[in-house]
Amino acid sequence: MNSLGLLLKRKNSRRRFRQQVHLHETHDLNTRLLLLAIVIAVHSIAMVFFEDLNWWQAFWLTMTSASTTGYGDLSAASFWGQFCTIVLIYGMGITLLAQIASDYVELRLMRKEMRIKGRMRWDQMQDHVLIINTPKYDTERYLERLINQINQTPELTDTPIQILTTAFPEGLPVNLRSQGVVHHTGDALEDGMLESAGAHKAKYIIALTPDSRNAHGDSLIFDLLHRIKQIGSNAFILAEAINDNNRLRFKSAGAQAVIRPIRAYPEMLVRSLIAPGTEQVLEDLFRHQGDHTIRLDVELENLVWADIVTTLIQQDVGTALGYITLNNDIVTHPNAKETIQAKGLIILVNDNQATPGSSRIRQLFSNQFNSIV
Repeated sequence: MNSLGLLLKRKNSRRRFRQQVHLHETHDLNTRLLLLAIVIAVHSIAMVFFEDLNWWQAFWLTMTSASTTGYGDLSAASFWGQFCTIVLIYGMGITLLAQIASDYVELRLMRKEMRIKGRMRWDQMQDHVLIINTPKYDTERYLERLINQINQTPELTDTPIQILTTAFPEGLPVNLRSQGVVHHTGDALEDGMLESAGAHKAKYIIALTPDSRNAHGDSLIFDLLHRIKQIGSNAFILAEAINDNNRLRFKSAGAQAVIRPIRAYPEMLVRSLIAPGTEQVLEDLFRHQGDHTIRLDVELENLVWADIVTTLIQQDVGTALGYITLNNDIVTHPNAKETIQAKGLIILVNDNQATPGSSRIRQLFSNQFNSIV
């Protein structure tokens, strides 16, 4: 008996709490709408029988009374007609209508707040870019640059963007929301969170490591990749790896592209989405091992760019990427037929290619074109 009393008391306490905080759900609103419809129907029937009105006049009188408009063109004159109006409209209808209006406004505000704070599921979103996790440092600036780059990429311009993170419990910054970016607040490693963010319907998934300074981040990404595989997502997955030795593990776990966390250049990450494999080339350019760029100070005059590129490749010197003008401007990938005036070249070489000197470059073009100064 005491247990039953405690159970009933707990339920009553929860009910009172729910009423106090006004967290009315859609079910509550629908119930009140149904009750109001019954009241309106019963009152309209009463007006037909007691006031000898037709159905439209009865309904009109009921609505003007319930809304407290009171035009005065029609009114209840009989005792029973007035009694029904007092009980049904004044006693119940007006109260229900006020509660419905209050619940509706509150429900709209609550849903708006939940959307802003990332507490709602975006069930209609599909074929979107899902960004999982956010950088621990300089988060807002990084996301702003990343989103801007996505928007400027023709292949991704109209693609919806959602962020799954715990970093913005009070809502995304206005500059991101203004670009149509939405977010879901939560940890991707919690059960059901990936489904809530629509990972199974995403076209691209970007798995960022939260802290690029902590090697433990690779373990989190590895766990995340397995969870994405379990829900059967067909998205193109790009994952960040702090340790290069984990690249193969990430790819075996489902990542189609793996890139180091480079917070200063989110453009590299976006390029990897639309041109898989380029991340390897771009990363190699930042280190001396493997392919890397060098600068050769050599004066070239009246040479066609295509001839320069062809000659350097044929002589196994490297691949010309650009040149330095006489005004010290850098020109990358000029038109093949362009005739250039240069004081230096930017060349892509690898470990197997010996770095040539300026005299060697002059000799190559002197022999073939006799146009080196």
